[in-house]
Amino acid sequence: MNQEEIRVGIVGASAKTSWAKVSHVPAINDLPGLKLAAVATSNEQSAREAAEAFGADRWFCDPFAMVHDEWIDVVTISVKVPEHRHLVLAALEAGKAVYCEAPLGRNVAETEEMATAAGSLHTAIGLQGRLNPTVRRAAQLLSSGEIGKPFNARIVSTTVGFGPELPSSHDYFNKKSSGANLLTITGGHTLDVVEASPGTDCRS
Repeated sequence: MNQEEIRVGIVGASAKTSWAKVSHVPAINDLPGLKLAAVATSNEQSAREAAEAFGADRWFCDPFAMVHDEWIDVVTISVKVPEHRHLVLAALEAGKAVYCEAPLGRNVAETEEMATAAGSLHTAIGLQGRLNPTVRRAAQLLSSGEIGKPFNARIVSTTVGFGPELPSSHDYFNKKSSGANLLTITGGHTLDVVEASPGTDCRS
């Protein structure tokens, strides 16, 4: 990518409720060299609303049309886990760089399939916790030896409440087939932060 701006298209950029709204869009707008070029949602109205709200140049109600648009350099996948595979594979087949939210796939087989398809293309999975300034400072202290060698640590991770009643929008967390649960989402982000800290091993 030799052009001055890298043009990003987001699949799942709802203007009402979406992780893209609170995370991806602000990051793209704040990083020099990136441009929010397009958004894609499940229907025309929400796609138009998202493009207007986020200032995207283009909108699509068919995410595969956006994926194959020559104007797009990077495809961000910001939808539920069961939808990751076919969108990621389509983007890779189109030769696009891909940023996909974690977890990448519903299971190991799906994840390995997508990782193999990526080949030499630029790809990333959205485990961004290790870039948090607090985490980076902790990693610096650990690697420098300034605080000695810690022998244990207590990690606390919070998420939305799961009780006897669950909002319908969160019901898919209860289904094994969705690949999205407290271990793969909250646990995955937490364990990645631990792995990012020198001298720690979340497998031990």
